[in-house]
Amino acid sequence: MRLAWRVRNALPPDARRRFRTVADALLAPVGSLAGARHVPSTLAVTFDDGPDPDVTPRVLDLLDSHDVRATFFVLTDRVILRPDLAREVVARGHEIALHGDRHDRMTLLPPAQVRQRLSAARSLLEEVVERPVHLFRPPFGAQSLRTYRAARSAGLDVVVWGPYAAEWQDGTPQDLADRAARGLAPGTVLLLHDGLEVPAGELVPKVDRVAAFDLILGRMAESQLRGTTVGDLMACGRPRRTAWFRP
Repeated sequence: MRLAWRVRNALPPDARRRFRTVADALLAPVGSLAGARHVPSTLAVTFDDGPDPDVTPRVLDLLDSHDVRATFFVLTDRVILRPDLAREVVARGHEIALHGDRHDRMTLLPPAQVRQRLSAARSLLEEVVERPVHLFRPPFGAQSLRTYRAARSAGLDVVVWGPYAAEWQDGTPQDLADRAARGLAPGTVLLLHDGLEVPAGELVPKVDRVAAFDLILGRMAESQLRGTTVGDLMACGRPRRTAWFRP
């Protein structure tokens, strides 16, 4: 898989798009959810790596002020510390989904261990929020065919993303909003972070993420784009799947 990823990265943009179209058609049975077709004014808003005791409450208030619903992909090691925040996400009308028990790169683990950890994390999260959990986003977006199958065998459907703010990079709120705006379109899945896990030894950017989110949601409103959950987006149109495999 690493060789295929290096070859893919070496291709020019047009060739990458052609490669993606062919791969998605061939690998549709193992495709991850990447958006929805035939939804003229709606996209999914998603948040990863939470719940964060400082940022998540501000994000929830911000979403209320913009009348936007979102999907929160949470880490259960954080949920254990703040189960009240996980329940608050649900109480505010948002969708809760799994990002893992910890922010580990699943492609480095044996598939049996991946399945066991995801099953246990799913059960824990369902017990905390008292509702079924069906969606999963792999940490770092790292996924192999074996980890995809492990997630599916744990009863989880994998969700990836399109536009993103890249909060792990330094910059201003305006920079983050500009990065996200490049791909905002109906039917896409927007990736944001209320929590922010970074690899050991790397500095956590100090940018005000919530200020950036406010700008992004404002741009969505100006473009007459409505933000909703992944589940609602898929119910609005025909789910779009993509062959998402990366180290």
